[in-house]
Amino acid sequence: MKFNQTESTIEKLFLEGTVSNLAIKVCRYDKVLFEKYASKDKKIDENTLFDMASVTKILCTTTLALEAMDEKLLDPRDSVGKFFELPEDKKDLAVENLLTHTMGYGHKSLNKDHVDSKNVAEYILQIPCDDKIGIKVNYSCPGFILLGKILEKLYGKPLDVLFEKKVTAPLKMSLTAFGGSGENLVNSNISFDMAGVVNDYNCRHLGGICGNAGVFSCMRDLSLYVSMLLSMGSDIISRETFEKAIKNYTEGKGESRGLGFLIADESYAQASGLFAPHGFGHCGHTGQSLFVDPDTGLWVIILSDATVSTEKKYGKENYAEVKAMRSDLHRAIGLEILKEE
Repeated sequence: MKFNQTESTIEKLFLEGTVSNLAIKVCRYDKVLFEKYASKDKKIDENTLFDMASVTKILCTTTLALEAMDEKLLDPRDSVGKFFELPEDKKDLAVENLLTHTMGYGHKSLNKDHVDSKNVAEYILQIPCDDKIGIKVNYSCPGFILLGKILEKLYGKPLDVLFEKKVTAPLKMSLTAFGGSGENLVNSNISFDMAGVVNDYNCRHLGGICGNAGVFSCMRDLSLYVSMLLSMGSDIISRETFEKAIKNYTEGKGESRGLGFLIADESYAQASGLFAPHGFGHCGHTGQSLFVDPDTGLWVIILSDATVSTEKKYGKENYAEVKAMRSDLHRAIGLEILKEE
């Protein structure tokens, strides 16, 4: 299968300065349909590390939460009050609200002198709600940071230790970890000296290990993770729990969300309909995405430095162009596949 449309789209992204580094892999189950590694100024390959940003939410936090559910340590219906004292406006807050981004508020800066990794959960719970809990999706990094703290309480271990023990080691994701190191790495920050440092400023302020961001990974390891997704949990999550996680819990609430996963149905423009109606995965603010279609076995991973490249291009962040990149690539892939059917 020739991917001329996709090649042309990639060439345009480089010419227009949307990306300086891009890795993309398109597969149906374990058959590789298209794979490319391109860079303006360095050699990159399947082992090159990228700052995964919010893809951390599924790689680490969601996966650990699903494992905790299997172990009967956690239930989506559990009140967050089982783990932390709740103020009056959060008395109805449940774990499911954190997983589905319906906790009542979205983005908030946690970059305060008096907030650190030890007291961040209490600080998050004191932030007033913008909406009633459960009524709409407000994409919330604080919610996933709080979920990470719940997991640490449940297991009595730091999140990075849990991630290595319960996710990366069993799946043989040998290069994936919080924080990036080594020379085979793409920088997602403006400063050269910040290579390997998480781009997300909330996570960076809290020490680089959070439930919302901080993981660095590569195409090789992410392909192993996708194999787990397509097998509905493989050896680390039960099929029953996994199938519950990829259902849409937020119909009519502004965006389709499973338990931790973004549902890539017809309403999600960045997927260009490629994985609809039952596809799922996640995006990362630094320019990453990972989506699978359980019905057809199709999956696509996009790794890039699009967010920092567009910031260099315009002198300020232009995330609309990053979202358009994903949409354009997924659309081109869809056209290639359609021609072969």
